[in-house]
Amino acid sequence: MVRQQLRSPLERIRAGFALLAAVATLYGCSAANARRDPDTIVAVYPSDANTLNPLFANNEPAFLFYSFIFEGLTNAIGPDFRVVPWLAVGWKSTADHLHWQVALRRGVTWSDGAPFDSRDVVFTWKTMLDPKVGFPYAGQYTYIKDVVAEGRYAVRFDLSQPNVLFVSLALGSPILPVHILERVPPAQLRTSTFGQHPVGTGPYVLASWHHDDSVMFARNPHWWHGPINIPRLDFRIVLNNDARVEAMVDGSADIYTSIDPADYRTLLAVAPHLSYVHLPDLYSRFIFVNERVPGLGDLAVRQAMMYGWDRRAVVDGLYHGDVVLNNGIVAWALRDWHDNDVPQYPYDPQKARAMLDAAGWKVGAGGVRQRGNVRLSYAIVNSNGDALLADVCAAFQADMRAIGIAVSIRNLDYATFIDQTNDMNYQLALSGWGGATDPDEYTFFDSSQIVPVGNNETGYRNARVDRDLVEGLRTFDQKKRRALYNDMQLVTGETVPVLWGFDEKFGAAYSSRVQLDPKLVLPDYYVWWNVWDWKLAT
Repeated sequence: MVRQQLRSPLERIRAGFALLAAVATLYGCSAANARRDPDTIVAVYPSDANTLNPLFANNEPAFLFYSFIFEGLTNAIGPDFRVVPWLAVGWKSTADHLHWQVALRRGVTWSDGAPFDSRDVVFTWKTMLDPKVGFPYAGQYTYIKDVVAEGRYAVRFDLSQPNVLFVSLALGSPILPVHILERVPPAQLRTSTFGQHPVGTGPYVLASWHHDDSVMFARNPHWWHGPINIPRLDFRIVLNNDARVEAMVDGSADIYTSIDPADYRTLLAVAPHLSYVHLPDLYSRFIFVNERVPGLGDLAVRQAMMYGWDRRAVVDGLYHGDVVLNNGIVAWALRDWHDNDVPQYPYDPQKARAMLDAAGWKVGAGGVRQRGNVRLSYAIVNSNGDALLADVCAAFQADMRAIGIAVSIRNLDYATFIDQTNDMNYQLALSGWGGATDPDEYTFFDSSQIVPVGNNETGYRNARVDRDLVEGLRTFDQKKRRALYNDMQLVTGETVPVLWGFDEKFGAAYSSRVQLDPKLVLPDYYVWWNVWDWKLAT
């Protein structure tokens, strides 16, 4: 009964756009296109970045937006995410993989015309590893002992231990301009104006930024790589699902990536003139569980919540089968690494109630379970702007109530949501993780990476998982590495550091103005990896 009522808003959305379809059929997009700048691609995006300083970016739009401005020494591009030289032209290591010499590209300039050289690389790494800076991903790079310039266009990296992701992840990190940032004290980099006025070596520069409204990028005339076909990128921050769909239908927007599943189905029905992409995503949706909160640190409670959550109803009802149930951290899209031989949690509320009874959580006042002074009553936080995720929270709330756990829902603006989860200032949070093309989860699960050091935002600790994650980064033998990550998936599946949810599908829609090769489209923000090769129809 509850879930049918929850589905009805999505049905009303689809029905409501029947009128839009009629309008699009009668008038087409000619009126909207007549007002369009022929040299600008307009994208609708559901949220804004927190900063464009790569040191402190912590949400998907920030990672996307700064990727237009900043570059790494290497880049992972193309359908196979192949690592290629970028600001570096080559690298070589000693036999033990502890010392790496990297040759830098000559003739590269920053967008303000200043030259790029080894001083920028050394400064970037000294800054990222300086604890006074507070770089949130520093924990991934503790194995880097020193970075030394060997001339203007050569750098040496000295490692304390081998790391299989050094070339793809470390060398792929965005490089920062020393001539601008060396004057800023390390502790003040977070609050400096650089995040609002960045200078990079990438294909675009920031032209304007009206927070929560629009972000405009213009072609970088100094870019070393070559010609850029599209002079300007205009990202319109549109929080409302209906408005994003309407912008694609009436032609006021050219492209909508990472489409909400309900929006994707709506657009398919009402906008056949658009082109579509639909493929497995690298992103998984979970409910984060703060294990520091009384009750949530009890494994029996977390496992009971898994059995009590009717995820199949969410998949088949709210998502109309457009997501895949997942019981582990590695997304289905990473077929070479995903291990399905992990504990499964089919919907079984009777088992959930029995587990809670056995663990001493007895039903008390108002039907809420309690043990001693601790009641199983929590708030789940969610970010505003997505009706579907709000429905997921409501369904979860009803399911938990049925097994004696009270859940209230708090919808937060995106920036507040990110801040509270990053600071572990939450109890439950509907969030997610993903985007990587490697199974490494060191910064997310290792006990040494609990915030503020890393991205372990649940407080999860498990010695066996720590061992798997550390050894997985030291192991170059693929067979041995796969065994370690299979074990990591097994143990985390059993110990439930998050409430496993589902892997999403990536959807994108674009108009006939956008000329790109759909065979080269990748999920998540990687869809933009070769935007300099795209063209706009006149």
